[in-house]
Amino acid sequence: MTAKVPFIKPKLPEPEELVDDLKRIYKNNYYSNNGPIYREFKQALEEYLGQGIKVAAVANATLGLMLAIQACIGRTKPDKKYIAIPSFTFAAGPLAIKWCGYEPVFFDIDPVTTQPSLDSFKEVLNTYRGELAGAVLINSFGIGNEAIADWQTLLSANDIPFIIDSAPGLGATYSDGDLIGGQGSSEVFSLHATKPFGIGEGGLITTKDTALAEELESLKNFGFNAGKQTTGYGLNAKITELDCAIGLRILAHYPAILEDRRATYQRFEDNLKSEPVKFLPRAATAAIQFATVLVDSQKRSAILEALKAAGVEARTYYAPAVHTFPFFAESPQVNLQNTQALSERVLSLPVHPNMEASVVDYICGIITKSLQEG
Repeated sequence: MTAKVPFIKPKLPEPEELVDDLKRIYKNNYYSNNGPIYREFKQALEEYLGQGIKVAAVANATLGLMLAIQACIGRTKPDKKYIAIPSFTFAAGPLAIKWCGYEPVFFDIDPVTTQPSLDSFKEVLNTYRGELAGAVLINSFGIGNEAIADWQTLLSANDIPFIIDSAPGLGATYSDGDLIGGQGSSEVFSLHATKPFGIGEGGLITTKDTALAEELESLKNFGFNAGKQTTGYGLNAKITELDCAIGLRILAHYPAILEDRRATYQRFEDNLKSEPVKFLPRAATAAIQFATVLVDSQKRSAILEALKAAGVEARTYYAPAVHTFPFFAESPQVNLQNTQALSERVLSLPVHPNMEASVVDYICGIITKSLQEG
């Protein structure tokens, strides 16, 4: 059956809206290479995020992770060959670690929040302390980690640089109310079409360190200095002027986009709060890429089948966890019992722009019926 309710339904500007942008691009004779629309987009994002945050926009978030690792953690050293990362994540993070010449060390998540577990990381620290070059943390599902201050304290005390993969989280907040983007050495966001701030393809690296921001701008452009001479491990990760133009149009309406997505999420929670379904803490403060819930592992397959039969696409982020992927089979890991348990319970439900309440009710009705039958 063709899905009546797709999992993701991107909303980009109408083609007619982009005509003026294309005219500007043609007139400027800039299509990439940090042209005038890029600079406008960069400034608008920095104003939106506030807090003195600087932005480097790149072609996609995977390249952003690679550049952030390169700039914040550095190249492989003879005695430092590992970077710690949770296994409950998307493959881009561990892949970026590999591309930068390191080996990921997988650690566990907190069973309640699904955020990186401090206790599990301490196990990594005790085991690999002399060989640990850094850490890539995750703001799981774009939710600002409420323990971020504790992470900062622990990692600083052990002189371990870290970046944060906040891929779907642009517009989410930490527990102090600040927009995410200003923690760690840098944070990385995805602007892929499937994200709440989706422009097609794109990514952001954010930091409060002005010198680091300048280095990132160089690294994404072949490591060039002002004299167009390569000075470091650069590559081509520049974003196009058209992507930036799309981003400017989305940013102009982004507060309303977030309000709409959070209202849809709230309806899911209101409908299912009396069911044996668990919602993640502080999820309502995220940008809401999709509505993630935890269900009984014995009932998840039946729920997925019922949704599929009713024409609703749902997913299981992040299951299976990346430490089980063939490419990472030899990567070291500590005890991942929470990751394994949650990967068997997690269920992600579709959230669309301007999603009709009746569609949310329809999805929730299928889940409720499936749970009652189980």
